[in-house]
Amino acid sequence: MKVMSNRPGILWQAVLVFLILMDGILLFLTVLSPNLKSITLENMGTFDLVVSFILLFVFLWRVKTSKSNLKTFIYDNWSDFIVLIPIYFISFHFFGVLYPTIIVKILILIKIFALYLFAGKVGLEVIKYHEKTRLVYALAFFLIIFFFCTYVFYMVEHGVNPEVTSYDDSIWYILQTITTVGYGDIVPVTGIGRLMGVISMFSALLLTSIVTSVATFSLIEKFRKGTEALAEKTSAKVKSVDEKLDTITLRLDELDRISEVNKNIDELRSELDDLKEYIKNR
Repeated sequence: MKVMSNRPGILWQAVLVFLILMDGILLFLTVLSPNLKSITLENMGTFDLVVSFILLFVFLWRVKTSKSNLKTFIYDNWSDFIVLIPIYFISFHFFGVLYPTIIVKILILIKIFALYLFAGKVGLEVIKYHEKTRLVYALAFFLIIFFFCTYVFYMVEHGVNPEVTSYDDSIWYILQTITTVGYGDIVPVTGIGRLMGVISMFSALLLTSIVTSVATFSLIEKFRKGTEALAEKTSAKVKSVDEKLDTITLRLDELDRISEVNKNIDELRSELDDLKEYIKNR
């Protein structure tokens, strides 16, 4: 009987890893941000709540499909319980803490680390793919550029640029610059702000080349695996045909030997008949 794996399929793994990544980024923004709008913080808390519920179902499914007993599973995966707690949602809706305090920020950082561990358990194939294609480095580079540029841009443009009134505006500017959309609704007025825009632009070019090379590598790798699989299948087929031909050859040799034996028997029978005839005449 086939034992079910306690990890979801590759497609669901990709979805779960994406949700965990987005939740971790948004939670880190609540820790990093000096000034986010209340509605943005509330939406981030709601998103964290939804992801926590999804991960709860995944956790229960892993418990059900686990080959170890419940006590052992909980002991080995105690950190999973942290990812199931919507920390910011609870602090905002139950304790009235709109902007995260130092204690809430520490708890959020702990949850981000727990999310990282959880992603390694439910998205092993996806993570292996990222490590194999080195796409994880591109993702790390993007996050570093994103967090660095948004924070610096806000610090130098806030209070000087009337278009930058909150950290949300800084995030919006850097995102549209990295994605090369460039609506033009926010324009930097300081030299450092422009420098952050330039860094975002060049990082976008670098990220595009990396993603393109990864996509090309994936296609070539898939084609190579398909070719190797076809070659192995052809080789196995040829080997099978060779074995059948060898068997037929052996049988033909056996038939030849049998035919020769029958011929000798016929000759011996003829000689015996001659001998009988000779004795009879005598």
